[in-house]
Amino acid sequence: MAYKNSEWRCLFSNMKNASGMLALTLLVTAWACGAEVVKLEANAILRFEFPDLPDTLATMDSGEKQPARLTAQLPENYSRDGKSPLCIYLDGGDGGRGDKQGIARAIVGSRDFVCVNLPLFKRAYNTNDSALVSVDDYQTVSHAYRVMLQKLFNTVPNSTPARSAFGGFSNGAHTTALLVAGQDEFILHHFQAFYMVEGGAPLAANALQKHSLKQYRFLFLHGDYTDNTPGIEGWGFINHAIERFADAEKLNFTTILMPKTGHAFPPKYMAVAGQWIRGEKLPNTEKE
Repeated sequence: MAYKNSEWRCLFSNMKNASGMLALTLLVTAWACGAEVVKLEANAILRFEFPDLPDTLATMDSGEKQPARLTAQLPENYSRDGKSPLCIYLDGGDGGRGDKQGIARAIVGSRDFVCVNLPLFKRAYNTNDSALVSVDDYQTVSHAYRVMLQKLFNTVPNSTPARSAFGGFSNGAHTTALLVAGQDEFILHHFQAFYMVEGGAPLAANALQKHSLKQYRFLFLHGDYTDNTPGIEGWGFINHAIERFADAEKLNFTTILMPKTGHAFPPKYMAVAGQWIRGEKLPNTEKE
């Protein structure tokens, strides 16, 4: 049957409208299902926000209402056919916004590892309280990290616990030790190595007495406090005591002194931590 010109125009218009409606329907469906377009390719940066989680320590400290964020960067040699371990870095102080994956990369390098930054959490906090993460914060921290990391594991299905490392500096080290001391099943299932820089020692002292931790690796880095940083002078002595206990228990435990650094994590020792995470032999001059 032949169509007149006006009929062709009407038919084409109906087809365009139907196509537009289909596209709109698919868009609405994707939005309703929470679908996200994520490219899993070399060096890709992944960002996820979690508005349903509690406020982060940084948000509580600043008063700005921002959802918790996880940021990760895939390695430069990423392949869907291989397995990718994770390197988690937790920063000190208030922990930041969750967008410092570059520090994890500075530690472990640009190859093999998915580099991840998470914010810090506390059960409650106001500016008159101590910002240090403590045992009272375990449930809040454990729940938040389970939700955030599970989202990452679902997105990057070829991640692997083998060689994966979890750690941080100062308050990030306290948080790491808190999860280890609490025998957090989710964290212990997905990570085999834990590194703590300038923090975490008191909590770790309790954790290392548990025989179930003999299958894991631990790294402690601490300064010599020549800058007279108040309140942390005793951490070096605690680390020494932990090292002796770990030797007696035959735990896989390494302590590294960072001379003339005080309360800091210099790039030189980030590189040493990266060697340890990758399983490389450490320079003898860096060992205590």
